[in-house]
Amino acid sequence: VEKIDHSLCSTCTQCVAVCPQRALSWDQVPPESYDRSNLPSAEQLGELLKQRRTTRNFKDKKINRALVEEIVSYAIYAPTNNYALRAIVVDDPEIIGELDAIIMKFVSFIYNLCYRSRVMFKLVKLITPEINSKNKVKMQRGLEKGRSYDSLDTTMIFIVGDRRVLLSEASAQYAIYNMILYAQTKGLGSRIKAAGTVTLDRSRAARKRLGLRKREHILGTLELGYPAVKFSNKVEGKSMHIQWCGSERHG
Repeated sequence: VEKIDHSLCSTCTQCVAVCPQRALSWDQVPPESYDRSNLPSAEQLGELLKQRRTTRNFKDKKINRALVEEIVSYAIYAPTNNYALRAIVVDDPEIIGELDAIIMKFVSFIYNLCYRSRVMFKLVKLITPEINSKNKVKMQRGLEKGRSYDSLDTTMIFIVGDRRVLLSEASAQYAIYNMILYAQTKGLGSRIKAAGTVTLDRSRAARKRLGLRKREHILGTLELGYPAVKFSNKVEGKSMHIQWCGSERHG
C-alpha cells in the first residue's frame, strides 16, 4: 500500500476525485460519485450565463445566513492557486454603514483632488487615459447619493488571503464568480465591489473592524442581495474578438 506524503500535498483534492474506490477523503468526509444526470445542458448553462447581470439596486431585505453559507461553500470549488483563502461575511447594517463611510470619505478626497478642478481633471486625463468624463459623472452621482452601497441590508462577502501567494487576486475572483452564479440560481443579485476593495484594505479602521490578520489582504469583494430590478431580456449580439494563431487542423 502506497503512503501519502502529506508534506507534498497542495490540497488540490485531485487524488480524492480520481480514486475509483473512493478510499480517500477530505476532513474524514467520504466522497460521492458524480451524478452526471444533474449536469446542466449546454443550452441551460448558456441561458444562465446570458442572464447574469450586475445588480446595482437591491431591496431592503436580508438574506438568510444559512443561504449565505450555502453560497459561500461553492467558492472553494473554483480554480485556485491559493488554498488558504477565507471569506469574511458582513450582514450587520451598522458595520456596513461604517465601511461605507470609509469608502465615501476616500471618494470625496479623490474627487476634490482630481475632478473638481477643470485644470487638474484635464491633466489627470492626459496622464491616465482610462479616466474620462463618465468616471467623473459616476463619482458625482455617488457623492450626491451619499453612500457607496445601494442598501445597508445587503450582505458583503470579502475574500481575503496572503497576497504574496502567486495569483491570489485571480484565485479570489474565480471564487467570487462561483458564488455569483450559484447565488443567481437562488434568485439573488450580485455586484463586485472593486473600487471599495482597495480603500478598505488600506484602512486601519476597516481592517480592524473586519478582523483581518497581519498578512491578510482583501482580494475581492462581493455584494449580495435581492434585486430590486427585474431583467427580462438577454443581450444578444455581443462577441469577443478572436485571433487564431496557427493553421487550421481537422481530425
